[in-house]
Amino acid sequence: MREVARRLGISHSVVSYWETSKRVPRIEDIASYLTAIGVTGDAREAILALGRDADAQNWLAVGIPGISQQLTGTMECERAASAITDWSPHLVTGLLQTSDYARAIIGGGSLPAHEVEARVLVRMGRRDVITRSNPVRLTAYLGEAALHEMIGGSHVMADQLRHLVKAAESDTITVQVVRSYQGWHPGLIGPFVLYDFDGAPSIVLLEHHRTGAFVTEPDDVAGYKSAVDKIYQLAMSPADSLTLITQVAHDVEATT
Repeated sequence: MREVARRLGISHSVVSYWETSKRVPRIEDIASYLTAIGVTGDAREAILALGRDADAQNWLAVGIPGISQQLTGTMECERAASAITDWSPHLVTGLLQTSDYARAIIGGGSLPAHEVEARVLVRMGRRDVITRSNPVRLTAYLGEAALHEMIGGSHVMADQLRHLVKAAESDTITVQVVRSYQGWHPGLIGPFVLYDFDGAPSIVLLEHHRTGAFVTEPDDVAGYKSAVDKIYQLAMSPADSLTLITQVAHDVEATT
């Protein structure tokens, strides 16, 4: 840090403030910093693009070649969170997906096969946060529709449903189903993920087809926490949810 400060001709305390997020550097400072530590090319441009909006309360992460800004941010949130609350009305929560289920989703577009497999491997690797020695606490609220979408065919779907039941045996994983046809509730607006941290403000992730938005403004995050409370009130109990998932898995298997 002192060497970088010397190259920049500034106090090392200023660099410390930047690196510990106590002060947002100007875009000119970011450019000088990157030069001082030898960052060039695409990496430099990507960081400068982030830096131009670094003081924004909420920011949009758009897919770029390689690992996207959104995925990088998502993985960091998953790694650092103390608790994750995921509302997924139509698909099984990403952290609880099997490889075949994830492959059916990721491969449903126009990606070449090698890119599909690479992304599946990344998604499977992300599950480490719920299986490590100090796992994050995951609460997954699933819309009933997610249990009936025949993703990948009956064999893949039945295996995915059985995996949900098995995962919920963990003391740190809770799966609850929200039945369909209950009238309007805030979850109908769309899926979202709430990340809670020890000693840091919560963050919400909104995922779309090719983009995602991280929401950090306190009033907006509070709105999503209120939505979680309402979804919780509508959700079946964990025990009843697992009974339903098991029954749906049995019905799916019976069709094969």
